[in-house]
Amino acid sequence: MEPLRAFDRSLFGGSPEDLPELYKECSPITYIDQVRAPVLIWAGENDPRCPIRQIDNYLDSLAERNVPYEQYRYDAGHGSLVVAETIKQVAIEVHFVQRMLGMK
Repeated sequence: MEPLRAFDRSLFGGSPEDLPELYKECSPITYIDQVRAPVLIWAGENDPRCPIRQIDNYLDSLAERNVPYEQYRYDAGHGSLVVAETIKQVAIEVHFVQRMLGMK
C-alpha cells in the first residue's frame, strides 16, 4: 500500500494531509451533484487504489440523488489481466450503453 501512497504523493506533489484542497478537488465525490447521466461502475473487490468502500460511498451518494447506476464487481484488484474477464466487462459496457440509449 505504501508504494501507492508514494505514487499519489508524487502525482499530487504531497500527501492528503499536506494538500487537502487539491485532493478534494480531484475526488469524484466532490462533483456528485453534477452527475446527470446514468453511471456504470466496475469495481475490483480487492482494489488497493480505490478501496471498495469508496465505491460504496459513491454509489450511496448517487442513490440519494436518484441518479441511475449499475455496478459490476469482480474478484481482482485494480483491473483484471484475465482475458475472459476483460471480454465480460466489455460486453457489460456495450449492453449498458445500448439499454441507456434505448437500443435494447
